[in-house]
Amino acid sequence: MLKLALTVIAIALPDCINPSLIGGELFVAMGPRPRRRTAAFAAAAWTVTFLFGLAMGLGLGDLVLAFVPRPSARVKYDLIALAGAVLLVGGVVMLVRRRALAKSTSIDPGGPQGNAALLGAGVAGVELPTAFPYFAAITLIVGSNVSGASKLSLLVLYCLVYALPLIAIVVVCAVMGDRTERTLKPFSDWLSLHWPAVAGSVTCVIGIGVLGFGLIELRSL
Repeated sequence: MLKLALTVIAIALPDCINPSLIGGELFVAMGPRPRRRTAAFAAAAWTVTFLFGLAMGLGLGDLVLAFVPRPSARVKYDLIALAGAVLLVGGVVMLVRRRALAKSTSIDPGGPQGNAALLGAGVAGVELPTAFPYFAAITLIVGSNVSGASKLSLLVLYCLVYALPLIAIVVVCAVMGDRTERTLKPFSDWLSLHWPAVAGSVTCVIGIGVLGFGLIELRSL
């Protein structure tokens, strides 16, 4: 269970560097009532992500168990190695396309604020179809031989790690109050320019680690 939890965390860490969600919440933080609005944004995004994972987990559970009634250790480490490979490829793609990605995610500070909860849910929903690390983690969790309660806790763990930057922004807004915009604006500007390089590098490093772990465990079987 501990190895599985650490693997889930390793997959979720690079995935949490999500420019659309982080940028969206920073955008919300620049408007009125930043504490309340960022909390609503983060809660809605987390809820949509978790419910999607729960629905996918239930559906994938039947599919995986139909082919692998009792997943072996080899299947488990095959899935871990696959998750590492997905992360590595994704990180390389982000690094190669870092300039185009930075331009495509620029935020218009003059745009409408709208409802923070609906914005958070909407951004999270749009991101889900391409959330390949999340799919890998769901498949890994479903294919494990732990109890149903443990699988649910692992899914919650993934979603909590995934939401860490959003939670951090909420905390900053709660602490800084009226100084929120002045505090977060430099970070927002820097992130909009450099997020692909940061996310790509972190994703590659963690992907190599997860892939290496899976391959080493497979060789030891």
